[in-house]
Amino acid sequence: MERIIRKAHGANLNLLQAGLYALASPLLNLLRRYATRRRAGFLADPATESLLAADKIVWVLRIPDGQVIYASKTVEALYGSSPERFYANSRLWLENIAPADREPALELLGSILHEPQQTLRLRINRSDGSPRWIEYHARFIPDTDGRSGHVKLIGTDITTRHHLEIALARSNRALRAIHDCEDVISEAVDENALLQGICDVVTATGYRMAWVGILAADGAIIPVGLTQEHQGYLDALKIPLQAGGVGTRAINTALQTRRPAVANYFANDMSPTPWRAEAMRRGFYSKLVLPMGDDKDVIGVFNVYASEPDAFDAQEVALLVSLAQRVTVEIRAHRDRHGRQAAEAALRLRERAIECSANAVIISSAQVPEFAIEYVNPAFERITGYTAAEAIGRSSSFLLRNDHEQAGLYEIRAALAEKREGKAVLRNYRKNGSLFWNDLYIAPVKDDEGKTTHFVAAMSDITPMKQYETTLHRLASHDVLTGLPNRALLQDRLENAIAYSARNGHAVWVVLVDLDRFKFVNDTMGHQAGDVLLKIISDRLQASVRESDTVARLGGDEFVLVLPECGDGPSGYSSDVIQRIMEAVVKPLTIQGSEFFLSCSMGIAVYPNDGADPTTLLAHADVAMYRSKELGRNNFQFYTPAMNDQALERLRIEGELRHAIELNELVLHYQPQVDLHTGAIVGLEALVRWNHPILGMVQPGSFISLAEETGLIIPIGAWVLQTACRQAKAWQDMGFTQLRIAVNLSARQFTQASLLESIKDTLQETGLEARFLEIELTESSVMADIERNILTLRDLKSLGVQLSVDDFGTGHSSLAYLKRFPIDTLKIDRSFVRDIAINQDDASIVSSIISLAHNLKLNVIAEGVETASQMDILRAQGCNEIQGYYFCKPLPSDQIETLLLNESSAALVA
Repeated sequence: MERIIRKAHGANLNLLQAGLYALASPLLNLLRRYATRRRAGFLADPATESLLAADKIVWVLRIPDGQVIYASKTVEALYGSSPERFYANSRLWLENIAPADREPALELLGSILHEPQQTLRLRINRSDGSPRWIEYHARFIPDTDGRSGHVKLIGTDITTRHHLEIALARSNRALRAIHDCEDVISEAVDENALLQGICDVVTATGYRMAWVGILAADGAIIPVGLTQEHQGYLDALKIPLQAGGVGTRAINTALQTRRPAVANYFANDMSPTPWRAEAMRRGFYSKLVLPMGDDKDVIGVFNVYASEPDAFDAQEVALLVSLAQRVTVEIRAHRDRHGRQAAEAALRLRERAIECSANAVIISSAQVPEFAIEYVNPAFERITGYTAAEAIGRSSSFLLRNDHEQAGLYEIRAALAEKREGKAVLRNYRKNGSLFWNDLYIAPVKDDEGKTTHFVAAMSDITPMKQYETTLHRLASHDVLTGLPNRALLQDRLENAIAYSARNGHAVWVVLVDLDRFKFVNDTMGHQAGDVLLKIISDRLQASVRESDTVARLGGDEFVLVLPECGDGPSGYSSDVIQRIMEAVVKPLTIQGSEFFLSCSMGIAVYPNDGADPTTLLAHADVAMYRSKELGRNNFQFYTPAMNDQALERLRIEGELRHAIELNELVLHYQPQVDLHTGAIVGLEALVRWNHPILGMVQPGSFISLAEETGLIIPIGAWVLQTACRQAKAWQDMGFTQLRIAVNLSARQFTQASLLESIKDTLQETGLEARFLEIELTESSVMADIERNILTLRDLKSLGVQLSVDDFGTGHSSLAYLKRFPIDTLKIDRSFVRDIAINQDDASIVSSIISLAHNLKLNVIAEGVETASQMDILRAQGCNEIQGYYFCKPLPSDQIETLLLNESSAALVA
């Protein structure tokens, strides 16, 4: 995506590209305004946006170029930029993502075609500079060709949860490091083994690297204890205390202040030192330097590196301070031959580490079955509400109360029995009876003989995280506005109702309720009033049915009721239920001081008669609901198979269309293309019609889309090409030797591998010279797969045919690609020509297109010309040719022949 944007907007444009871009700039601005109007009508429907939660961030990006075509109103509050700024410059969407997360964002856009539903967590920068974490759920909405479309991103701000997770993980890794280092300390035979083991353990518990710098007699720091992976980083390096740079600055600070020093993001330090460059290359983003010693004597520094920015918070630093001090004590103990003074200091530091921990720490006896508590730290008292005196001596399970049926307890009981580490999340209860969620970690403590004498437990209160998970789960299954089940939960409820009814022989009613005139209230009183109305109606619907029934909201003003255990036909259904629903809706509603009256149209599908699965039942209920609206609204209809007549009629037409070619029912009409300067007919566009034996002459708008969908466009297109070329050759043989014939190619035809050979064979069979055949392609089909289509266009051009881009201006062509297309003609879409005489925007767009085309040495045809004023404006603007009803409507070949023979035709446009 970024590569495409650079090509369209970057500074690397050559002089020709820059000139073209400057020339076309007014055109681009006008097209953007046109696209904005289209976007406002399709993607930013206020009724849709109002249903989103206030904290949802919604983007719609075009695939494959990543153009932002929709951004919800919440974007402005988050970024400080209006959605329009993102529409004008799609690079802003990527630039507001943290640099480290941009590549995953680009990978999502690149893979969404093949994996249409994805979840991605990104860090973005708010307008005030603060970072926020957003979790996006991405869904790909394909265009008809399946190779392009849009990706819809719905984001939730998970910053609070993210910080909770990070804080918990950091506390745990520090606690694990403290715990695991005890084994190293107890087993180390000398100082070097101690330091190497400590650094290895710290690295293994989740940190990127650790090393200990011993203060030498000459005042330099001697690095020791480096892990094998990073031996080259500090190999034989001495750091003078007065040296500067990222690494030594933190070391100097720690040594001079006797306090921890944190370099929490190397990338923000612009010092051109080898320390910074090498650290970034190895994945070091944060560093913590801990002085090893006390206010009187420092023996070195303990350096811990992390692979993430801002890795060290106060709690983790406090825990690692205790580890550094513990290591310091052991170094001194080794140096003092394990003297009493070092042992006492280590004990004090260990106690202090536990006392200052934000997590609760419990030490209990290993004696079964009670595992009696012998010690709790202040954090335990704060989390549980029990004092140390109230907890000591009690069973370690007393916080469970009577809640013993928990999955996590099996892991903890097994760990206690096997005298090993264990981890689980448990429901515990405070002294006041309130529930809290406990992320519990236990580990055995062994004596010198290896016998387990105690267990140490670390408790973390993760209640906020659990509450957040509950909120997310409810949001995933319930409508945010009304609190009713959403489509996903409705599907589950309906499946359960069907399964129950299948066993018990009951019917299930699926009632789709659509509010009549809701749009009037929404448009008149605003979306806030519409939301209030929907809440009131949802409450009334719930009050109208049984507790065992389900009332769900599909979206907008549509609700679905699932009514199990009913009769199997209209006569068996309680009319009171339907009547209550209708009466509930028609009751007056007073909103913002105004009284409103609504009604509803309902469609009912019954299991098993009308379908055996939720999808079928909902579809049939929808058909019945629309039948209710057709019959005047404010009523209900049970589904009947006859309601599918329209679908069956479509199938019938498809079948007849398949035989239209062999039955010679397809005919071509031709519309002249007239030179604006000479008045002569220079070309004809071939337009297919279906001469149906019953329906008469069917216009292409009634069957071309069906042909595209079913693939019938391929044989129909081949017939059109063959017939048009044969007719053009016949006219040339009559003396109209320079007459050009234009044939439309559909997007589906354009992607056919056999296209080139088919055109070549047609020209050879009909004898028409390639230069007299003009292939018309829509702008959207050409832009669908640009690089592949450029090759196809070049292949077509190599045959000698003329190439034309139809409906130009209705899509989003890039000038960088337009000049690469080997085309001959641009056709201005009739939507711009229609109001050219009364709409200055349309006149400016047409003028810009003509100017752009001429600068690219292209011919210009304006289609849909119906008045003399339109023709005069186009002539004044330099348009080459026109096509439209003002000169001639599409005619059969015999009438075209008469027109060609009439030499006075030129006077019509003279």
